Amino acid sequence: MGKNRIRDSLIRKIMNIAVHEMVAKHANRPDASHFLRSEIVEYRTQAEKTAEEYNWNEEDKKHVFEKSLKMMKEKLSLKYADVIFSEQEAIKKLKEIIEETM
Repeated sequence: MGKNRIRDSLIRKIMNIAVHEMVAKHANRPDASHFLRSEIVEYRTQAEKTAEEYNWNEEDKKHVFEKSLKMMKEKLSLKYADVIFSEQEAIKKLKEIIEETM
């Protein structure tokens, strides 16, 4: 795969990490907590492995951040409408994940 396809794959994985972390933190679903934590670990492992394939510059990171944030908002509003979070918290979470992963 080329760098753009790898980047798109990485965007989805990073977005899923952030979504699952937000849902685990803010949802009133204690029965789903274990499942969400295991999903976070799996997505993080996949994202780190994918990120190792290329060197990522600041422009790449900015693109990943912007696309991930947009996708995250969409997924949370469609699939997890009951989860209430601040946009600042989502931004902070994504930045942390991107720095740790890329």
